[in-house]
Amino acid sequence: MKRRSRHSLVDRARRLERAVTEYLELPADAVLDLSRLTLLGNGRLIVENHRGISTYRDDLVRLHLTTGELAIKGTGLLLKEIRPDAIALEGTIHSLEFLK
Repeated sequence: MKRRSRHSLVDRARRLERAVTEYLELPADAVLDLSRLTLLGNGRLIVENHRGISTYRDDLVRLHLTTGELAIKGTGLLLKEIRPDAIALEGTIHSLEFLK
């Protein structure tokens, strides 16, 4: 029961944050701690504001985000740059999937 009410409270707080952000016309990625994805063709992906790597293979990379996980599927995937605030991935990207 406590878990459900805590989850409900977190959901309400996120909805309030989003409403205030929209009302004040602030950039959501900065205010709400969201990740920013930049896809250049299908060969390079930059993910800013990530929370770490959970899986790294040449056909699958899974990243922790504040809203869940991002699964990147492809061939020849290679992490070209890893920084605390951003990751650059190269290879042939076939799909991006957001997981909760």
